[in-house]
Amino acid sequence: MTREKLIEICLTFSPNYAKTWAQEVISTHSLQTLWKLIMESDTLGLSNDDLEKFEFRSAYILETVYCKNSTLFFPYMSQFFRLFPAITNGSMRRHFAKICFLAIKEGNRPQNLEAIATTCADWIIDPKTRVAVKVWALDILAELAKTEQWIKELLPEVIASLSLNPSAGMTVRLRRLQSTTKTKKGASKNELRHYKLASESSLSTNV
Repeated sequence: MTREKLIEICLTFSPNYAKTWAQEVISTHSLQTLWKLIMESDTLGLSNDDLEKFEFRSAYILETVYCKNSTLFFPYMSQFFRLFPAITNGSMRRHFAKICFLAIKEGNRPQNLEAIATTCADWIIDPKTRVAVKVWALDILAELAKTEQWIKELLPEVIASLSLNPSAGMTVRLRRLQSTTKTKKGASKNELRHYKLASESSLSTNV
């Protein structure tokens, strides 16, 4: 598919568009074109409203492609991880966070692991972040905690903070994590920011 066609698709809602167009992207070998458009979305000359639609729907299609055949995504994995912390569109974050979780769970290790973990912690403590994004960000941290000691130490603080007033969807995830993680009570947002700032300091000294 051409760039123009993909942009048109992402600006026009249709039933089951993610499933339908993800299959089309795969069958026409257009993943590279879709990914370049996502990377260059700020330069497409779209209005703010259209840009928001494009970012959300292109990310949804991208997620669906990944879930259908993750091996197709391998050439773009390092670029994806680098782009992850820069995502500001709330709806786009949800799909990127799901891809990020699945990719890490499948054994892909980000070179910018600390930046990704810090981004997830930042999203979680931000009251403006949507619940679905927080859920996936929490899952990413839980997955990273399996191999990273500092994230393992951070995770109980994150869980304790989210346990203060959880939504129904978050409660389910927290119960699952609490069954395998010793949760420290009374964690505050300041404590979480301490971990975030410590991570950023460590990252900057390694540049």
